Amino acid sequence: MNKLFLIKNPELFQGEKYLNTNKNYFEGWYFKNTNKENTIAFIPGINITENDKKAFIQVITDEMSYFINYNINDFKYNITPFSIQIAQNFFSKEKVSINISDNTQNLEINGELIYLDNKNIKTNILNPNIMGPFSYVPFMECNHAILNMQNSIKGMININGQKMNFDNGIRLYRKRLGAFFSQIIYLVSR
Repeated sequence: MNKLFLIKNPELFQGEKYLNTNKNYFEGWYFKNTNKENTIAFIPGINITENDKKAFIQVITDEMSYFINYNINDFKYNITPFSIQIAQNFFSKEKVSINISDNTQNLEINGELIYLDNKNIKTNILNPNIMGPFSYVPFMECNHAILNMQNSIKGMININGQKMNFDNGIRLYRKRLGAFFSQIIYLVSR
């Protein structure tokens, strides 16, 4: 795929060439969802090292953080329209559909969030994303893009029996990728 096309469309999966290598590579998408009572963030992604390849979903709530590993073959992506799928979990600009059951972490989570009023951040040739002209530098260790600052949400998430209604909530949507990172830690502010 054309590098300039990927720079102009930072939400798209950028690491296809790394899927069949053992070079260190990370790519993840961050969906933070907030209502008056709760915050929940989903970070789907892939992590490739010389010894391991995996897909993952990190779930961060106000009380806990969970990291669920998947086989790299559970990771699927689509260019048009953009979407990421990891096992039974689906992520796009328009919605998130979650179905996770992890007995080792005592985690049961399912539900669907629909994102309304999607408005992309304005870009131009000098500022194709939040990295500005550094987006074009090929040897940067990490790239970061904010795709939407705020959308309205409709939907519900059920986590370990607790229902979180996100009708009239808001979402922040961003992405991070790097050829040299094998781990990522997100700090979520409220």
